[in-house]
Order: sequence, then structure tokens, then C-alpha cells
Amino acid sequence: MRIRLDALAAARPVRDGAPAAIAPVHTESWSPELVLAGGGTEAIACEAGLEPVAYPLSHGRELVVAATAAGNVVLHDRTPQPYLDRVLWRPDGALLVAGGLPDAAPHATELVLKHATHATELAFATTHDEGRFHGTLPLGALPSLAGPVPLREGRWSLHLRERGTPGSPLDAPVRISPAVWEGLPAGCTVGGKPLTLDRQLHDEALVIAGPALPVTDRGPYRRRVLREQHYALHRSRPLRDTVLYSSFGGRAYGDSPRAVHEELVRRGAEVEHLWAVRDAQTAVPKTARAVVVGSAEWHGALAHSRWVVTNTHLPRWFTRRGGQRIIQTWHGTPLKRIGADLAGTLCAGLAHLAPRPRVSRQWSVLLSPNAHSTPVLRSALAYSGRLLETGLPRTDALFAADRDLRAAAVRERLGIAPDRKVVLYAPTPRDDLAYDAGHHRLHLPLDLELARQELADSHVLLVRSHPLVADRLPAHHAPFAVDVSCYPDATELLLAADVLVTDYSSLAADFANTGRPMLFLTPDLPHYRDALRGFTLDFEARVPGPLLTSTGELIDALGDLEAIAAAGSDAYADFRETFCHRDDGGAAGRVADLMER
Repeated sequence: MRIRLDALAAARPVRDGAPAAIAPVHTESWSPELVLAGGGTEAIACEAGLEPVAYPLSHGRELVVAATAAGNVVLHDRTPQPYLDRVLWRPDGALLVAGGLPDAAPHATELVLKHATHATELAFATTHDEGRFHGTLPLGALPSLAGPVPLREGRWSLHLRERGTPGSPLDAPVRISPAVWEGLPAGCTVGGKPLTLDRQLHDEALVIAGPALPVTDRGPYRRRVLREQHYALHRSRPLRDTVLYSSFGGRAYGDSPRAVHEELVRRGAEVEHLWAVRDAQTAVPKTARAVVVGSAEWHGALAHSRWVVTNTHLPRWFTRRGGQRIIQTWHGTPLKRIGADLAGTLCAGLAHLAPRPRVSRQWSVLLSPNAHSTPVLRSALAYSGRLLETGLPRTDALFAADRDLRAAAVRERLGIAPDRKVVLYAPTPRDDLAYDAGHHRLHLPLDLELARQELADSHVLLVRSHPLVADRLPAHHAPFAVDVSCYPDATELLLAADVLVTDYSSLAADFANTGRPMLFLTPDLPHYRDALRGFTLDFEARVPGPLLTSTGELIDALGDLEAIAAAGSDAYADFRETFCHRDDGGAAGRVADLMER
């Protein structure tokens, strides 16, 4: 059988109106068949484990002769792609890979894991050796701003691309050679976290990270047993002198629960400290012990801990028992409407409205950061119990005697040069930009390339997304723009920032304690105000900084902060008086006093 490569290239389908001479981004596959003399066609069979053979085509593409899963010949017209032919799991969860590079591969490449659903990727350096690549993926203990953590739960495709260049000519899926198929799936378990290398779409490399739960605690049936039987069993046993802390449902070691924990440790409270951790993505200090959200141990801790300190809602099935005290710190001053107050907006769905009265009845006390928030929280959270205006414990760090040292340590940890001005950009999530109720998309109206061109010589941009946002800023934007969403505590980032850029985040109320300038990038203000959420105050009149609509306006404002501060000094003072009057560095102490009574 002979196939003319020029004829095959000329037959390449037109995509989206583009001429046939322009190569499509993805693979075009052809199934050759024999035309029988008597009529009809027949597929061409081959060995199922046929090693792919590549031939060069025009426009930097190649023709690959390979086998289908059914054992028939298939022709792939595609960009040159690497093949993985050596894999090894180390006991520590590191995946060692090696394979053949296409001829068109650049000298410097990197392996990239891309989440199947969320806009999140992880890049790993490679080495080259005579047409081959080698890489080590430390999936059992990935370096992060939260400490070493295992790969986040989900399905991740493996790609090879030119180092630091997303969208480069070589940004291709890593394919697995048939010689490796027999050993797949190949996996290991590290700290209860299952990690598996497998293939998808016939031969594309796929890494699957399972949940960080014991095998006996996984699956819908087991979750029901834990909820209805295990939790109920522990409720029948005596309470223990234990404090269970939960920050954003186990997503971080930070916020007000951290401040309360550290205050109790400082006082030498004779209690056991447990910290809820979701999917092993949070490193906790030696003063506490991690319990994995969803595990039997976590269900038991909810049932028998004398104190629970949380900044978000507990599970709907949770019921406070006699003698148990639930401290709801909440997670900021509600500048935007939340909970039941969202009725009449685009966010007025069951996820926001239905659970509020049931879950709020379980709290022993709700903390309010200021007088403005007290009636708002009562209404929005449908709460009629005890409410105390203590201020937010998380703001105590802004008043600590060592705050300057902590700020310098944060800058050093992030590798920020002393002469750089630190801009912390903290956009709030958009409910109409979400994958599901628990995973939002990153809303980023900032033109990072324009900002880099104008600011990179003197500024560093730290991008901090909300804990519910699943997307991450790609690493190639560094060192100018760095994603710090995994940094465990946002308050420490506020300490290190010279200026805060946000839109509608409650961090503005916290940052006002520093007296440093704030800028508000709000190009979608009419939509957010009138349809999506709305505000608990006259936002446009009360915010302590200019409302900006473009990256260009933001760049200009960053270059004229002194004039902006002078023009908005009265608004800034009014904002601080309204939202910071209870912030004095002693909020965590007031909560600890409450717990010790």
C-alpha cells in the first residue's frame, strides 16, 4: 500500500473557515481501508502493539502510522508529539518518566500537568539526552506556598511544551508507547493518597489523583454510613476537650480560626487541637493534628469535640449537642450581599438560600467584625442566636508587635526584591462564572501582559483568588505576576503589600487597618451591583479608593498613589471608622476568653 503524503496534506479538512494550508491545532486521523473488487471496503489489520512510526509532512507536521484499539491501521496527521516509554513510581510518590522527543522539539522543554476541568497547570523541568527527555514529577509532595502537598484530586493530562511558553508550536500531549501499556495502570499510594498513571483516548498519558481518604471511607455508600451511623455513634459518647478548627471547609490553615488557635496555644490551653484539611492540601503546624475532611476521624471529631471554630458553614447534617460550643467567626465584612439577602438577584438559588436557617441554628455564637455587619449577618445568615461584635480575629496580625518582621519574611519567602513595590490583587469570585457550587473560575479582567510591560521594572503583582476559585494563574507570568492563592493566610499577604487592588472583596475592610492605598478594578460594576449580587452599602460613594475600569487606568493610578491618597483621605477615614472600629489586635483574645468560660 502506498500513500502520497502531499495528497494527504492537501486533503486536510478546512477548520472554522481557515484555508487548508493552515494546519489545524489538533490531530487529524485517517482510517485507511482496502476497496474490494466486488464492492465494499475492509479495514487493514495490524498488530495491536504496533510501535508508532512517524514521517515528516509540510507545515511542521508529521504523519504517524499506528494501531487502533481494535488492531487496525490508523494514520494521524498532527504536530510532532513525544512518546513516553519509561515510567517508574518511587515510594515517595515521585513519578519518573522518560521518552522520545520529536525532531521539532526545542532545546528547552517542560512537562506540564493540566487539570481536566479547571484552568490549573503544574510545570516540571526536563533534561534532554540524544533525542530523549527525562523528568521527575514529585506528585506525592509538590512544593507549594502551603508547604509540600500531594497532587490535588482530579484527572490531569500530561503535556510537553517549550519551557515557559504556553501555546508554543510544541504544546502537545505526551503519548504512551505500546511497550508500556501492559504495565498500566501503574500507581502508588502516599499518605493515603492514591496516584495513578494511565492512558486516555487510546494512548495519551493521564495522571489520576484520588481522594486523600482511607479506602474504607470512600464512595457514596460509605459516606452515608459515616453520616448516619458513625457520626451518630460518636454523638452518644462523652464530649472531649478538643477544639476542631475549619477554615474555608479545610482549604487552608489561616483566617480567624488560625488566630484563635494560636491564641489558645499561647495561653497553654489544655485541649487537643484538630485541624480539618481537605484532600491533604493544607499543611498544619505541630501544635495541631490534621484530620481529613470526609474521613471517619473527621466525622467523629465533629461529634465529640467540645468546641468547633469555623469560618464557614458546617455540613447540613451536623447537629450541635448539649455542652458543645460552635464558634462561627465568619470570613470577613460583608460588603457585598450574601445568603438570604440575595433574594431577587441572579444568585438567589437553593445553594445560597435553602441551608441558612437550618445550619445557623447550630451555632453557639456568631462573631461580627463591626457594627455595620451585625444586622447584615443576622439577616443574611438567618441567625437569631447570640452575636458578639468582637472584631475579626484574623486582623490581629495587622497590629502585632512583629508585623514588620512577618511582612519581611513573607517577601523573602516569595522571593521579592526589597526595591520592588508589592501590589496584592485580590478579585472576588463571580457566581455566574463557576464550574459548580464549590469551584469557581478565576475572574481576571487585568491585562497581565500590558501590566508587565509597564510595571515589571518596579512592581511585583501577587494574585490572590478566593478559596472557592479552582483556577490558577500559569507560572510563566512569574516573576512579575505570581499566583499566591495557595498561600495559607491572606492576612500575612496584606502585611507584605504596599497597595491592595480588589473589586468587591471583604479584604478591603481588613487592609484599611494598614492605612495603605487601595484601588478598585471594577469594569463590571453595573452588572455586579444591579443583577449579580449588589452591596450592603453605597459602594460607589463609600469605597476608600478610585473605581477603575481598565488596566491602563490601574497602571496610571499605581504611578500616582500619593495624589490618590490625598484626594481620598476623607473617604478612607470614614471607611476605617465604619468597618475597623473593633479591630485592635485583641479579637482572638476575646474569643479565647469566651471559650474558657
